[in-house]
Amino acid sequence: MATETATDKAATASFAVFKYKHGSRTGMSPLRRKWALGTLALAVVGAVALFPGGLALFLAPLLVWLTVPRQLALGPRYLVCGEVIVYYGNVDKIVVDRDGGRLTLISAGDRRFTIERERFPTGARKTHKIAANRAAKFAKVAAKLVEKVRHASPAVEVSGA
Repeated sequence: MATETATDKAATASFAVFKYKHGSRTGMSPLRRKWALGTLALAVVGAVALFPGGLALFLAPLLVWLTVPRQLALGPRYLVCGEVIVYYGNVDKIVVDRDGGRLTLISAGDRRFTIERERFPTGARKTHKIAANRAAKFAKVAAKLVEKVRHASPAVEVSGA
């Protein structure tokens, strides 16, 4: 039983997580959801007891709701980006456009998932450093993604690599 637990921990630890500004709404984790509901309940009680100053307590659950991190998670068999899950085994083709900064995964039924270089955040302030950091992060994510998809389905067609 101890080996199952160690295997489960290794499987969850094998996700590579990157900050990525995707457009879809991210689901909240159960712990974050409990925190939001708890602060909302306290805000309601505080607003009734301390009206009108207690209305400021509604800022806490609002902040919990709005500060959900936007991430791209690469797992051993699939990637998760917001509400989108792409299984590597279902990918038929990978199109890499290094000049345009795009990587597109094309699955069965012509379903597409695109990663764009410009959506990776950076802490740099100067434009040339911002561009260099985004390019480095995009190259790292693209290389990992191509490697994982090729591992899951070796017959996948890669163009532009």
